Amino acid sequence: MIRFIPFENNGIAGMTALEGENEIGRCEFNVDGYNMTFLSVECTDDIITEGLARAAMNYAANRNAYIAKIKKEFSCAAFIRLGFSGEDILSVEIPEALASGCTCGANQ
Repeated sequence: MIRFIPFENNGIAGMTALEGENEIGRCEFNVDGYNMTFLSVECTDDIITEGLARAAMNYAANRNAYIAKIKKEFSCAAFIRLGFSGEDILSVEIPEALASGCTCGANQ
């Protein structure tokens, strides 16, 4: 079973994906008022990356964030599927992203 565990370290929040006791992905982000910004995303699996992004946005939304942002250089297909768009900085409204259906193909 994969678990997504939040953490905070020196004012930076993050989410770790664990399968058993093995870390399989991680992201860090900043929550500032109504905005959250992904600072890093480290994961080799696209579906786990989507789960990390969803868990991180839910964490931020519970702290009143409404807009999620990510630099283009950190973005990947998972963020595009969640609705992120833009040029150098991609963004999405968190409620829209979290309401989008699962794209992992589990129901197909």
